[in-house]
Amino acid sequence: MFVSICSEMKTEDFEEMTEPTANDVDDAASHSDSEVSSVFSFSSGPNDEGFSDREDRPRAKRRLTYWEDMCRRPVDKGELSQEKLKAILKEEEIRKWKEMDSENMDQSDTESEEYSPTKHQAKLNQGLDFYEDRIHYQENHENNSYMVIKDDIVFAEYERAVRDLVGIVKVVPHHNKLEIFQLVYPMLGLAYLQMVAGDKVAKAIKFLDRYSVHLNDAFMSRVGKLRDITRLKDIPYKARKLLAGYEKVVLTMSEEAYRQLLFEIEEWPRSQQQRVLTHIHIQRYDDNEAPQQRPLLGRPHLEVVYWAAPEPLHKKDFSTRPYMRGRRKRRNESPPRRNIHYPPGDRIYMPIPKRMDLLHKKNDEKHRVKLDRDKLPSAYLYTAVTGEEQVLCANFSEAYTMLAVGTVSRLYVFTLKNAKLVQLKPADSLKELDIGMAGIDKGMLDPTKKFSRRSLTGHQGPVYGCCFNPEDRFLLSCSEDYTVRLWCLLSWKCIVIYTGHLAPVCHVVYAPMGYFFATASADGMGRIWSQDSKKPLRILEGHLADMTVCVFHPNRHYLASGSADCTVRLWDVVENSEVRLFRGHKQRVCSLIFSICGRYLVSGGDDGTVMVWDTVRERLVRYLDLHRTYINSLEICLDNKLLVVGGQDCQISVWDLERLIHDYMPPKASKKRKQPGAPKEQRRAAVTPTPTAGLLLCQFLTKGAPLYHLRFTRRNLLLAFCEGREDPRVTTPVNAKEQERKFDARNWLEFVDAIKLKAASKQLDSLSFPPSKKVCIELIY
Repeated sequence: MFVSICSEMKTEDFEEMTEPTANDVDDAASHSDSEVSSVFSFSSGPNDEGFSDREDRPRAKRRLTYWEDMCRRPVDKGELSQEKLKAILKEEEIRKWKEMDSENMDQSDTESEEYSPTKHQAKLNQGLDFYEDRIHYQENHENNSYMVIKDDIVFAEYERAVRDLVGIVKVVPHHNKLEIFQLVYPMLGLAYLQMVAGDKVAKAIKFLDRYSVHLNDAFMSRVGKLRDITRLKDIPYKARKLLAGYEKVVLTMSEEAYRQLLFEIEEWPRSQQQRVLTHIHIQRYDDNEAPQQRPLLGRPHLEVVYWAAPEPLHKKDFSTRPYMRGRRKRRNESPPRRNIHYPPGDRIYMPIPKRMDLLHKKNDEKHRVKLDRDKLPSAYLYTAVTGEEQVLCANFSEAYTMLAVGTVSRLYVFTLKNAKLVQLKPADSLKELDIGMAGIDKGMLDPTKKFSRRSLTGHQGPVYGCCFNPEDRFLLSCSEDYTVRLWCLLSWKCIVIYTGHLAPVCHVVYAPMGYFFATASADGMGRIWSQDSKKPLRILEGHLADMTVCVFHPNRHYLASGSADCTVRLWDVVENSEVRLFRGHKQRVCSLIFSICGRYLVSGGDDGTVMVWDTVRERLVRYLDLHRTYINSLEICLDNKLLVVGGQDCQISVWDLERLIHDYMPPKASKKRKQPGAPKEQRRAAVTPTPTAGLLLCQFLTKGAPLYHLRFTRRNLLLAFCEGREDPRVTTPVNAKEQERKFDARNWLEFVDAIKLKAASKQLDSLSFPPSKKVCIELIY
């Protein structure tokens, strides 16, 4: 490619330009033929028709035309080699793109926290794919002849490369799946564009349909945009450079995943390996680097997330009837202000809560203790002594009167109050009572069946998760037997069995206000259910490995999920689509929680790292790396000021969430605080905090008991459950006799083995037998 236009060109100069001479054309043709790629040659630039009149130019601010952009580029007078010219052009393009990114970053840094989603929807959705042009070019520019690939053997190599990459993703370890999966989409797109350039459109569409099924729904819009390219002239300028090998798709990958990829593709044919090496450049990073959010390929579209949590219903006045609270609307009174961050309309069913429950919540709100960095919470710890059954999960009821514990064989329910767990009478006895009255009467309860612990049996495997409904009337449990069971806490029997998962179910959680619940399974899919249906309402598919945990957003419209592929994804429950992808953990994600305001999402992984994410901007706010092993539970106080973390390392840590968010959020935009003369680096440094500085408030160590579950009550009392160990100093006589009997049996078996060995070597006379055992030995001999 060469440019023969002066960089200082004016509008009047278009009329004075003469046609190029024959020598100039020959020189240009020889230069182009000598430097042409084996795959593509690039366009030489548009003609100059239509720009001879200054009055035809719009006076308003507009984008640079293709000619104006070319005028600013360096002139090729034969003094620069083709390689240096390409480097200059690429540097110019990168500089312009960085300027665009810096402008967008400044706008996002200076905007206030309260902004309209519809106002910024266009900015979030202005995304470019990896093959699209970042600089605008005219559509009517002239093209030179292209040297394209039309050999079916080459197309077959592209297809085999995509197929084998999909196969590699299935066999590599879970924490490396996503990083290797990054290669599938760019290779799929480049293979499709290569076939379109070779005039194999029908074959390209068939190839795209065959392998796009391996991509999740988040790629469907990008695949649709790719499908619209069906002609040679529709291929973007950057895509031509990628196909020619002048540019490569840059991906980031850990050292371990990179070695795993090389190990898998070393058995490929050389020509098939060359297809990947021609288009992909992998940048490796050390596995011991600090956690950070790695960039994704291209610039995917970001949909608007309505993150606001609804106003608690118990804060409303329920002391008087509605018609007594009503009043006439004043003539000039403005309508009540609506929260622009809350989802519009009635998109999802909202159950009607009971009035008595709302009054109880309002009473707890009145007596709630305010917590902050100067006033830390009080903690109450429940410990289960280690026995024959290992504890796998635990959960507190909504009213904090019961505790459910799942083990390797069954599910237990304990009472945390002095009152016993009651049970209804049989159905035959209830026929004699007045069943028309509302609620549960004392006459309906069986006085002979009151216990402090209940055992629920029915699962055919270990119980991995359990959850109470908001009214404490039902209990959900999930197990290794692929099923979810709904238990009635009055009859203490299983009333519904939900089937449909293809692997063990790892987690189950109720939605706020109940009725809906979600499950996470080892088949990599999540499902959303309702209590009155045995079929799932939504199936969330997108994770590359086991889905280990899920949690509902406070407004019930979104669901966050964590997986063994080290990612956290945010799903729109109504649209059944993935709206955010957070990548930064190095091992399995095992715990999640939303902030009380609903904007921030906190995740904990098996790598001991806690990460705070901004769901609106899809950014990593900060990471906390105090713990050195699994993070089992996360909890945020009702004031949204403290974050409590419990892990397998037998300690509880308390963090200042309020300061963490304050350091992340930029100051509100105002004329007084705006400093246009300050450099961009200084303005960004003001909102870029140092890692974990002054955020850790305190930490508590248990006596060798790992934490399984944390929960704040409605009065901000911290409840925790852990599994302790038996004190070796405390032994019972029965245990002592049992240990002595086992010790004697072990010694006797060792003695018998020694006799067999001596008898085989004819050295029985040299043995010394104890007096109590000599007679028995002689009889055997």
